[in-house]
Formats: sequence, structure tokens, C-alpha cells
Amino acid sequence: MRFIQNFALIICFCIALILTSCETNEVTKISLSQSAISMNVGQTDSLQTIITYTGDITNQPSSWIIENTEIISIVEKETEMSSKGSESSISKSIVLKGLKVGSTKLTIKVGEKSMSCQVTVNQTSFSFNQAFTSNWGDYYEFGTNNFDMYLLESTLATDADGKLTGNGNYIYLDFNVPIMQENINEADFILSTTGAANTFFPGDTIQSDGQTYFIGSRVVNKSGTTNKVKIITDGSFSIKSKGIGYVIEGNVITEENEVIHFKYEGKLDVTDNREEVVELSPKFTHGRLYYYGDAYKSTTSNNFVAYLATEGVDFKSSDSEGEILMLEFNTALTVTDYIPSGTYNMMTKLDLASLVPYSLIFGYTAENGDEWGTWYYGETSKKLNSGNIKVSRSGDSYTINYELYDKIGSKVSGTFTGPLEYFNGISAANSVSAQKVKHAGVIKEFPEKHIRIKKNKNFRL
Repeated sequence: MRFIQNFALIICFCIALILTSCETNEVTKISLSQSAISMNVGQTDSLQTIITYTGDITNQPSSWIIENTEIISIVEKETEMSSKGSESSISKSIVLKGLKVGSTKLTIKVGEKSMSCQVTVNQTSFSFNQAFTSNWGDYYEFGTNNFDMYLLESTLATDADGKLTGNGNYIYLDFNVPIMQENINEADFILSTTGAANTFFPGDTIQSDGQTYFIGSRVVNKSGTTNKVKIITDGSFSIKSKGIGYVIEGNVITEENEVIHFKYEGKLDVTDNREEVVELSPKFTHGRLYYYGDAYKSTTSNNFVAYLATEGVDFKSSDSEGEILMLEFNTALTVTDYIPSGTYNMMTKLDLASLVPYSLIFGYTAENGDEWGTWYYGETSKKLNSGNIKVSRSGDSYTINYELYDKIGSKVSGTFTGPLEYFNGISAANSVSAQKVKHAGVIKEFPEKHIRIKKNKNFRL
């Protein structure tokens, strides 16, 4: 009898152990931070699960199961463990990325328990029915012709002044074609900063004169007076002919990694915005001379900038109108307050070795958008890159003969006679010096920024 009682006790003890073991490793609850997720192609979202259990859950296998792996991908980011009383919990976080339009179930499975979330992936898609295209020639000086194109929704329009009205979306594409191409041809375009044929520029922002400008390719939503801009950072598009028109279609990726599909079908009339060769003979009546010392740290020459202006220009007023010729040149290190007589030839390369006395710096744009070197400003602006000036000085009076050319052969020539108001540009009290110092320093090269602001555009947005 005692043997039977002892055996019964052993059996009960074993059953208790078994029950205790099962209870120890039990998953009591699985929760998800979202039961449904909606996202766009290319974008990401996060999902968190909290697994509550008793005992030692480390022996319980867990896994994420994607019903359709073509629609989303996941990356597990964090795992945290905590305990409270007899219960413990594991928190797992994942990042989801939308790959393709569609819907799929995402399930977290732990042991025999599971919890699911329905993920829907959409794609922003624009259908445009208006196009404005311009040929700017070799605008960026890459040896290719530069075009830009505005594709607009039907809810947008332009008024008599060329200003955009209405509310809606548009895409601006800044792209390049072979140098001999004057109109739109069939081609496939990829994003690149090289300026090569059949590429388009990414979007960017640039600071100039205290203003922030959006440049390069971008997607814009116009609502009243507010423009919400999404800079394009990658993607591709194609131009195909169809009947008497074209089909333009592609996918672009924004800085938020959103993939946007767009399509336009219709005519493409091209406005010719290429510069025309002209000859300009401004009548300059007064001017200023700024001394900057060895601004480029060349150790070989001092740097000056002279501004020659027509009668209507008041240097103290930003509202005056007229013409200005900006001349940036170099003298010997011993010269600090005048222009020595002689011939100043345009440099062919902007490097330290070329910064020598009696050299004239060709026009260029600094990284911050400031324009330096030799420029003409009037009804249009011209970046001058060849030619020379001949200076003759008698006391405080100068005679400056100039014959200067831009990249397409436009000529700016004439003679200025008179004094130049002198300013010490490296003086801390002079506001112009601070602007100059921004791009001065020990630099081997001064490349122009690959994208600059397109001025004098006919289409105002």
C-alpha cells in the first residue's frame, strides 16, 4: 500500500513538473503597433511587436513572414527585453520598404502563436497634359546642349505675363542632349551631374544674394502661393515619338526616397533660348576700384576688382539701371591702391600657376553662387572668357581700352576714361570684403558649380 502511495506521489510530482515547464515557456500575448500600413513605393515605415511570455522565451523560435516579397522588404532594427512580475516581454522593431504596388500580409510568428499586419503599397503617379520646353544651348559649358521642360497638370495654367496660376503638380526636368541637337529627339535619360548627353541634373538648392533658389530637376505641388518642392535625386525617363507628338514617361526618386511615376503625351514645341552673338559698346562714365590683397593666396600677385558703370548706375542704390563691366585682375604684390599701366590678358585656366601680374580672370561662379572674374551686366549678363584690357594711367585718371568676348563670340568693347573711386576691400569695415573672403584661400582649382540659376527665363513659376 505504501509503495502505491509513493508511486502516486511520484506521478503527481512529474505531472506538476511538466505543467510547470509548459507554463514557464508560454507566449501569452503578441501585439503589433499597427494592424494596417499604407505606404508609397520607395518609402519606409516602421512596425513594432511586443511579445509577452512567462518563463524562458529564448527557446521559442520567432520569425517574420512576408506573404509577397515582391511588394515589401523588411530589416529588423532593435530588440529589447523587460520583466514585470511573473511576466516578461520582448520588443522587436522592423523597418519596411515599399518595393512594388500591391498588398501583402506581414506576420510575426512565435511558437504556435502569430499576429498579422496588412501592408498596402501605392505609388504617386502624375498624368500631365501640358509641356513647355526650352533649348538653352551649352548653358553649363559641358559641351552639350541643355534643355529644360515643365510638365503640368490640367489644373495649372499661365497668365499673359507667363506666371503660373491655379493649383496642382508639375515636374521640372533639366536635361542634356548632343551639342548639335536643336530640337527634341527620341532618347533615354539617366540622372547624372556630368552634363553628358542623355543625362538630367538632380535637384539642389543654392544661396545667392541672401535668397534660396531651387535648381535642377524637381517635383512641385502648387497650392495658392505655396510651393512644396521635392528634389529629384535619382531616376530615369524616356522620350518616344508617337504620331505628331511624343510620349514622355519615367520614374524619379525624391530626397525622401519616394518613387514617382509620371507620363505626358502630346506635342513638344521648343522655345529657342540660346544666346545670340551681339556686339556691345557701352559708354562707361564712372567706376570703382576694390583692392583685395592676395585673395587667392597665390604668393605671386595681388587681386583687384574694377567696376565700370554707365551714367544711370548709382553704386549706392540697388534700384538704379544701366550697364556695368566687372573686371577682376592681378598685379604685383607691391601694388595696393592703383592699376598699373599695361596690357592685362585673359587667363585660360583658373589655377594658382596662372595667378600672375597683368592677368585678367575670366568670369566664373563660386560654389555659393557669387559671380567673380570678368562679367558684363546690362539687359543680359555675359560671362567673359577671352580678350584683354589695356590700361594707361596718369595721376588719378585712367584710360582703359577693353575688347572682351564670351563663349559664343559676343563682343564687349570700348574705352573708359576717368578716375576710379578706391576702396580697400580687405578692410573689416567693408562689407564687400567679407563676400570675397568666402572663396579666397589656398585652392588649386576654382571649378564652376555644375548647376547655376537660369536667368531671364520666359516661363515664370
